[in-house]
Amino acid sequence: MTTLARPARAAAAIAVAAWLAACTRGPADAAELAGFRALRGRLVSSDTGAARPRGRYAQQRVRLGSSDGLAATGWVIHPVPDRGPYPAVLLQDGREENADVVTRLPAEFGDVVVLALDYPAEIPYTVSLHDALWHGGRLRAAGRRIPALFSLGAAYLARRADVDSGRIAIAATSFAVPFATIAAATDQRFHDVALIYGAGDLPAVVAANLDLRPRWLRGPAAWLATRPIAELSPERFIAAIAPRPIVMVNGIDDPQMPAEAVRRLYDAAREPKKQIWLRTGHLMPTDSALIRALIDTAFAEVPVLRGARGRTAATVSTGAPASPR
Repeated sequence: MTTLARPARAAAAIAVAAWLAACTRGPADAAELAGFRALRGRLVSSDTGAARPRGRYAQQRVRLGSSDGLAATGWVIHPVPDRGPYPAVLLQDGREENADVVTRLPAEFGDVVVLALDYPAEIPYTVSLHDALWHGGRLRAAGRRIPALFSLGAAYLARRADVDSGRIAIAATSFAVPFATIAAATDQRFHDVALIYGAGDLPAVVAANLDLRPRWLRGPAAWLATRPIAELSPERFIAAIAPRPIVMVNGIDDPQMPAEAVRRLYDAAREPKKQIWLRTGHLMPTDSALIRALIDTAFAEVPVLRGARGRTAATVSTGAPASPR
């Protein structure tokens, strides 16, 4: 009888398991949306630290607590002196940045209050294929709490005296996109949504970021690794955001977010929606020019942020928006 070498047997096992598990879940129903809402509780505490000057803004550490025991820490930046109420945005990036993503904001970003929150400690800074395969249940449980954490941020912003509660947006980049989509789908306080460098089809995105050899293993391994978190796929929730506006911003040459996966998320959304393509690759935290362009794009395209540009500088050109090749 012919037997497979160990690597080949492992590859075959992954392929078969992925094939057996490759059932696509449909759009989230009302009961599932209600389940996510039930996780967030009520905002019962909010404490802010001493203000640090940041140009014409003040930056403060914030700690939030919910009636269900959820706790969150982060940074809030607001214009000084207070001439609000201002629009506000919950700004979320990757796990490695946490709330420190606010340090990437340009010195002048307009008349807007910005909040960014840290992720739960249970979410690792990097997720290996081994973790995804063998600890998927733990990762799923932690991931389900992140939209509730984002909603806690919305509740805090809505209570601030310097914030117009009718003009709160959520802007999420890359890793944060699935969680922000769920939060916006289940929380009407997010009036507008900006999804930056994100996509649907989690298996395709994971496969694009794997370096497994041989290459054909990447697709099956990605299918298997994403099965535990399939329920968090953003294309399952994005339709529930309507009729609130959605703006998606992506890079034409982004190897980490395949164009077809981007289209899958955009196609699942309902009107009003807008897709903007920039002639860039994936966002890097040190790319100040691109961050500047993304801030200007968000302020120009997200309805609740229009008019909040204040004394912002001219848009940094990264190439005219275009359709992907």
